[in-house]
Amino acid sequence: MDEEREKYLNDSETADYEGGQQEVEAKASEENVDLKEDQAEGEVKIAEEVISQMAIEALKSVPGVLPASSGLVANLRLGRRPVSGVKITIEEGFPNEVIVDTYISVKYGLRIPDIAWDVQEAIKDQIENYTGYIVKAVNVHVQGIHFTENKPQDQDTIMP
Repeated sequence: MDEEREKYLNDSETADYEGGQQEVEAKASEENVDLKEDQAEGEVKIAEEVISQMAIEALKSVPGVLPASSGLVANLRLGRRPVSGVKITIEEGFPNEVIVDTYISVKYGLRIPDIAWDVQEAIKDQIENYTGYIVKAVNVHVQGIHFTENKPQDQDTIMP
C-alpha cells in the first residue's frame, strides 16, 4: 500500500511540475512578444572616419608616439587611404568587428615592443568602449623614430 501511495505522490508531483513549467513557458512567450513590440527597428552604423578619429585620439594619448605616414601605397592612393597614421577596416556582422592598422613614429630611447603594446591597448579600449564594436586586431607599424626637439633659446640670453 505504501508503494502505491508513493507512486501516486510522485506522479502528482510530476504533473504539477509539468503544468507549472507550461505556465512559465506561456508567460515567457508572452513577454517575448511584448519585448519584440517594444524594440525599435533599424540599424546603427558608425563611419570608418569616426572610428579612425577615436583611434587617433587614443594614439595621441600614448607618451612618445606620433602618427606617421603609411608609406608609398597611401601616397599613391592605392586601396583605402589611412588618415593621420590610422587605417580602419570594418567587418560587418553582429556585432561588427574592427581591424585597425596604425603607422607610428616612436620617440628615440623608448622600448618599441612596450610602446606598441600600449598603443594596441589604448586603441582597443577606446573603440570598444565608445562603439560597442569588437576590435579583432590592432596592427602597429613602426615607420620611424623621432628625437626630442631642442627648445629654442631666448634671444635675450647671451652666450659666452
